[in-house]
Amino acid sequence: MSCRPILRDLRCRNDIVCRSCLAGRAKQPPQAWRPASYSTQASQTTSKARLRTRSRPNEDITRQPTREEMARYLEGLKNLRTPDKAKTNAEDFSVRFFEQGDQNRKELSNEQAFEESLSGIGASELRDDLVNLRAKFGNQDDGDAFRDVLKAMGEDWGKINSAEDVEKVIAKMEDYARSIDAEIEQASTDLPRGVLEQLIGDVPELSLEDVDSSGNPRDSIPQVRINVDETKPNRRRKLNTFNSVVSRFILAEKESGLKQKAVQSLYKSYHATRPALAQNWNDVPPALWEVLWRAFSSEKDSPSSISRIARLARDMSDAKATLRPAQQVLAIEAIFVDGWESKAVENWKRCISTLGAEDSETFQDFWELGARMYCRVGDLAQAERAINKLLGRNMSPRILIPLIRTCCEQGTEEGRQKAWAAYRQMRELLGKEMTLTDYDQVISYFLTAHQVENALYAFVDMMSDGRIDMTRQRHLPSVIANKFFLGKWLKRLIGAGELDGAFSVMEFMRARGVEASPIQLNGLIGAWQRSGGSDDLEKADKLGWGMVESRLKFVADRKSGSRVSSSYNMPLPKDTPADFPRATIETFSLLAENYRQRNLHGRLEGLWDAFRTAEISPDAFMMNQLVESLIHEGQTQEALALYHSLIESSKVVPDPYTFSALWKTLGANRYHIRDPETRTKEIEATRAMFKETVKHRDVFQPDGIDGQLARKILHTFRRLQDNAGFLVAITAFKETFKFLPPETLVMEMVLGTTKLTWDTPSQRSKLMVAKREIDRELLAWADFNTANLEGDRKRGAALYAYLQKKFWPAEGKEEDKRKIFVEVARQMGVYELLGPKRGAGGR
Repeated sequence: MSCRPILRDLRCRNDIVCRSCLAGRAKQPPQAWRPASYSTQASQTTSKARLRTRSRPNEDITRQPTREEMARYLEGLKNLRTPDKAKTNAEDFSVRFFEQGDQNRKELSNEQAFEESLSGIGASELRDDLVNLRAKFGNQDDGDAFRDVLKAMGEDWGKINSAEDVEKVIAKMEDYARSIDAEIEQASTDLPRGVLEQLIGDVPELSLEDVDSSGNPRDSIPQVRINVDETKPNRRRKLNTFNSVVSRFILAEKESGLKQKAVQSLYKSYHATRPALAQNWNDVPPALWEVLWRAFSSEKDSPSSISRIARLARDMSDAKATLRPAQQVLAIEAIFVDGWESKAVENWKRCISTLGAEDSETFQDFWELGARMYCRVGDLAQAERAINKLLGRNMSPRILIPLIRTCCEQGTEEGRQKAWAAYRQMRELLGKEMTLTDYDQVISYFLTAHQVENALYAFVDMMSDGRIDMTRQRHLPSVIANKFFLGKWLKRLIGAGELDGAFSVMEFMRARGVEASPIQLNGLIGAWQRSGGSDDLEKADKLGWGMVESRLKFVADRKSGSRVSSSYNMPLPKDTPADFPRATIETFSLLAENYRQRNLHGRLEGLWDAFRTAEISPDAFMMNQLVESLIHEGQTQEALALYHSLIESSKVVPDPYTFSALWKTLGANRYHIRDPETRTKEIEATRAMFKETVKHRDVFQPDGIDGQLARKILHTFRRLQDNAGFLVAITAFKETFKFLPPETLVMEMVLGTTKLTWDTPSQRSKLMVAKREIDRELLAWADFNTANLEGDRKRGAALYAYLQKKFWPAEGKEEDKRKIFVEVARQMGVYELLGPKRGAGGR
């Protein structure tokens, strides 16, 4: 279709029925509902109707006739008086012509005027429309351009007087439009590619072809657009929307390649338009099928992409569209994966003579697809036939992997033997080309089918490069039956996520007297716990407690001496099942952390009892889990007692996380304190906790105290309104713990909150006021020299000085204040560290 000018739309206002007839078919005004005669509303309506004035008659009826109408009326009366003269000529009659408008009726002068009205726009009306159109242009340049277009069509618009003149003008418009299209097509050959694509998107009606470097036409927008000329309005609307989406997709693909988001948008539009397309599949051009196929098959491994390909393949089959051989193979696979297995197998059989021919380009893909499909449906005979077809052409032996999997899934002895035979065949055919991925895949199939022996033999093949044939060994050789070999295998399985397989291997080797290392089993416990499933957590507990029981048994035997005597007097047979490896501190720590996270305080207490019986020196991690669990249960005093017991009797060295937990035991961090007596007790407890923290200050070296722990400590003193303790603490942080307060912490201290919010106007106002106050004080501290505030250390020192000034008591003598701070510093254990000369307040 050519790109026509806007004047083309002025044609054919009335196509078939004249305005007079249309006026006669006008709808009658709706009748109002009349109330029932027996209702009270009927009498009211009647009385109102009597008082209502009558409507004015139609002006066309009451108006006075014109002189022309009176003359024609008198002429008619004269003809009636002379009937003989009127009958002499059968064609001597008069016809009056009218044109009905929206508001009135207009009588036309003659038959020619009526023909003009019936066929289209009249000459005079066309002139008026052109004048109005030119007047609507916003500026002089547009008006001049419009006048130039009229001159280029070579017609004097002031001389249009008849319908023939109008038809000539419209014909000249069409010729002019075709000439403009030809000029655009000729000029487009020299345009850059980006400009040409933009032009195609802006004016899709242009038949501009975009060619690549080899001269082959690319998918242009006109080639993929669906013709909507002869369609119903509802279907036309949907197809126009789909055409727009396809056009945008093609332009985006040429600009930046296939994007997943663009493909999703295209499929969404296609899915919504399918019912409209299915009404006549012949409307879909072949180029559009190619675009859809290229888009939907961009990610073949994605399940959603496979489903889209299956849907598109069925639609193309219904539309009798031609698929290339490679597309047919992919379509069969997509239909199979989408759940239409029998239909896919049937289509595959039907295409053996074409797609599976010896000289076909799709020979390998076709027969590999057949082998995989038959393996999935369990038809091993047909699968082996397809595999032999491929192996006969010396193609990749990896096609045996689906056969190995199917044989393993059968769960029979025959299937186990077939799986092992297929593995050996693949290994012999691949030779040095067999990769670790191939071994891992086969071993995974063996372990999933609980064929641990086959998995062991395959793993030995992988580790020994085929030098050790386990099928000829009556017992496990020493290079295999040791914890180091088993540890390598377990580590590989755990890293690959084969947790159940790793446990099966451990059980298999334990039954043959080979004990695994606790390190690998602790890794298996941790992996099960991280998975989070209820079954996996139960397996982790079972294995962990099995190791704990082994540790307790070892301790009991060591105390009684029975294990020592039995190890000398009664040697164990070679294949006697070994015990679980003995639990280590890591085993207890894994179980303790998991129980604390799951709030299983009862199990944690039982684990702690077993831990003390196991005679393992506790560490900080185990202690932290127990303290955290007790705090969560509300047993803060028990948590503190446990801490002091382990620190003093067991000589456990705490870590920073220990003190992060201990500061949660203080009442100021658990509830609001209003009673003065309670507040005094909590101040003493807080200062004592700070003294305990300073006592173990070495655990915070060399990086200093953690910012969150320092924040928690300072907020504790703030809640208790212990300004003296606050100043001593912040001074100790600076001098001993290498900590300077950040600006956010200072803002929290000034506003008295642990959460700065910006939600309401009042909160924003408070923040702005506090920020301005801090900035003023910092500038004053720096003698109004901003260079003294640059850098974290300088600004931190200024903020530290600001907090000292902010919390320094305003009342009382300086000497009395210093005595108080010295006493507080002794209570908090920092007097010797800060020194009498520097003082707690730093003044």
